[in-house]
Amino acid sequence: MSKRIVSEELEFAAKQGFVRTAAQSIAGALAGGISATAIVTVVSGEVELVPTLITWGVAVATPFINGAQSYFSIIGRGIPEAYVEAGEQQA
Repeated sequence: MSKRIVSEELEFAAKQGFVRTAAQSIAGALAGGISATAIVTVVSGEVELVPTLITWGVAVATPFINGAQSYFSIIGRGIPEAYVEAGEQQA
C-alpha cells in the first residue's frame, strides 16, 4: 500500500496553475512576439537566421517553463487563496 505525498486537491490545483500560467504566457508571446513583419524580415535576409531562431525558441519554451514554476510553487507552498475562493464561488 502506498501513501500519496501530495493530496489530489493540491495536485489538481497545481495542474490548474500550470495550464493557467502557460496559457497567459503563450498569449503574451503571441501578442508581442512573432509577427508577420518579423517573418518577412527573416525570409528577405535582412536579419541573421540563427539569432532569430534562438529568440523564437526562447519565446516557445518560456510559457512551459513559467507553467512548471507555477506547478512546483503550488506543490511547495499549497493552494493559493485565490484558487480556494474561486472554487468556493463555483460550488
